[in-house]
Amino acid sequence: MKNSISKYILVGMIAVGVTSCDLGDFGDTNVNPNQTTTAIPSSLLTNSINGLKGTIDDPTGSLYSQYLANSQYTSADNYQTIIFNYGGYYSGVLMDLEQIIIMNSNEETKSEASLYGSNANQIAVAQILQSYYFNFITDRWGDIPYSEALNIDEGIRQPSFDPQSEVYAGVLATLKTAQANISSTAPVQGDILFDGDMDMWRKFANTIRMKMALRMSEVDPTTAAAEFASAINDGVIALDNSENIFYANLPEAAFQNAWYARFLTRRDYAVANTLVDRMQTTANGGVLNVSMDPRLPEYADPTDIGGKYVGMPYGLSEARAGAISNSDVSFLNADLRAQAAPNYIFTSAQVLFSMAEAVQRGWISGDAEALYYQGIEASLEQYGVADGYAAYIANTYVQFDASKAVEQIVTQKWIANYLNGYESWAEWRRTGYPDLQPGEDALNDSKQIPVRQAYPLFELNLNSTNYDAVVARQGADGLDTPVWWDK
Repeated sequence: MKNSISKYILVGMIAVGVTSCDLGDFGDTNVNPNQTTTAIPSSLLTNSINGLKGTIDDPTGSLYSQYLANSQYTSADNYQTIIFNYGGYYSGVLMDLEQIIIMNSNEETKSEASLYGSNANQIAVAQILQSYYFNFITDRWGDIPYSEALNIDEGIRQPSFDPQSEVYAGVLATLKTAQANISSTAPVQGDILFDGDMDMWRKFANTIRMKMALRMSEVDPTTAAAEFASAINDGVIALDNSENIFYANLPEAAFQNAWYARFLTRRDYAVANTLVDRMQTTANGGVLNVSMDPRLPEYADPTDIGGKYVGMPYGLSEARAGAISNSDVSFLNADLRAQAAPNYIFTSAQVLFSMAEAVQRGWISGDAEALYYQGIEASLEQYGVADGYAAYIANTYVQFDASKAVEQIVTQKWIANYLNGYESWAEWRRTGYPDLQPGEDALNDSKQIPVRQAYPLFELNLNSTNYDAVVARQGADGLDTPVWWDK
């Protein structure tokens, strides 16, 4: 793969005339003896894992998914931003991971690189992380630079855009190979995600495959069914919360929870009324549940006055939002915005709901209803409120109904995936569930919830030929052009 970021470097060389002195050879005078001149694979891996948190805690995804609503600056709720930048992924984590692969493949460097784990394990882990990032990027932008990305040695500075269908095929094939190449001997170093547990890397890869297979449910169900069954057969994370995958934030400024940092500057991210109403009223609204969703107090803080849970109306203009007092709405729960609170990437509840849908679609054998209820219970256990399970599932709209099983399953997955905004936005685009409505004061041209994001400006300015080609193939470069799997 070749470099996705067009790098134009102008090196200015100024010749200074010297008539009477010899500049001489300064040898290693300017060489720092304490600094390595060779990349360290374990450090590259650690840095690449640190990038995972940004795929989960980005507020835009949680605003699109209507988990949250801003109480002051509401332009993001109303889809004012059209262009989003993916350059940092290519020049940062993806390139770092490519260096790991090169160092462990090159005959001149692989021996030294093996000091940080077996060559095969390091390559497999780097490929799994690359696959995760490529999947994240393509689900936001659609067609992306892929086959001509990351390998600058071949001199490609303006990479073409691969159709999303081909990106999916390539990523799934890479994940399948990578998980098969992992061994328990000589685990990787620098692994702050699984602490060198190579079996968890295998399960991570297969869980990504499972998720990607579901994405294709409406556009290529035959391939999707086969890929889903293969991923389950190869082994995904455990179904009891013991292997939930999360980025562990630290109680220090450099690696702290982004939600903690945001609330240091202002109190703005309230819980959206879309979610709060769903969790304490019926699906049609207005009538109190038999029992409020026991996760609501874990998701939201009560209001300052009255101690109730009140959602912030979603999608209001800044003027209208400003007329609502902060004391009258519920904000993101204090525990979830604690400095060291984790960012969940995959949970057992998510896997159980995915399996329930796959059974309902006839992809795998099993009991969709049982898996659905297990998913709810696992989510409640994750948040320490499992004692409310029996009362919660007594609500009529929670009780499993085979005639609307997919809607119920995906809606419960949406609730369980709280704050994993981009993931839930993708699931909403794929299925139309839950029933989300755009904000009343939407600022984009269509006034509808976005279904993709526009390419960064450097593609238009520095890669115009390929940019024009992808726009002609995929559709207008804006918020309203669906990606390949969004049918």
